[in-house]
Amino acid sequence: MISKLPAMKSLSERAFEELRSAILEGKIPPGTRLVERTLAESMGISRTPVHDALNSLVAKRLVKKLPNRGFVVARLEKKDIVQLYTLRLHLETLAVQWALPNLTAGILEKLRKNVKRMEACASRTDMECIIEANVEFHRIILSAADSSILTGFIEQVQSSARLFRIRSVNTPNRIPRVIEEHRNLIEALEKKDEAAAGECIRIHLGNALNSILASLDSADGEVERNTLEHIHSSSHQEDRETKLKEELL
Repeated sequence: MISKLPAMKSLSERAFEELRSAILEGKIPPGTRLVERTLAESMGISRTPVHDALNSLVAKRLVKKLPNRGFVVARLEKKDIVQLYTLRLHLETLAVQWALPNLTAGILEKLRKNVKRMEACASRTDMECIIEANVEFHRIILSAADSSILTGFIEQVQSSARLFRIRSVNTPNRIPRVIEEHRNLIEALEKKDEAAAGECIRIHLGNALNSILASLDSADGEVERNTLEHIHSSSHQEDRETKLKEELL
């Protein structure tokens, strides 16, 4: 019997996916104004599906709709990041606890191969590959926990955390530490040591959070430096203009 053909994605859905990927991958930075007309022209579609896509991104908290400014890519709020990683800590600690009784030699071998894959990605500085390997590492453990409910909660939190994850791995020396933290977790899982495994998760996610917050502080400092340089430059420009006027007078 011939199966039904999959429904074609609407223009709104395709526009949503395109914009969502660009935002999560950092191609469209936080604070960027999203102009419907410009986006529609670049995508070769009308403004209506773009408008629908932007409203969907607002619902996902990736975009904000501001009075008199329209749609803007949401900025990273430290409070939100801390809350997300606090949730991740509790949920992934639970995932480890539930996975422990179900761990087999095959699952542990998958985790070891994953670490080797991440090392290979790191050797060629393939950031996308590193992020994928990191996500897969945690997914292997979550799968062993065998809970669709827990999986749903964690995937929702991780989806939101994707916006920050690239900041974590881009922090200097963070990738070697991630690999070491994964190795330590595997060792604890092999020993069926629940307390040690929980501590490994706490250290791993705590270090990730600290890396993200440090990168945000660095970015804020850079913005402040640029602003001060601009003010300083403007001040000099005003002094020159005043001097010129005095000479002309």
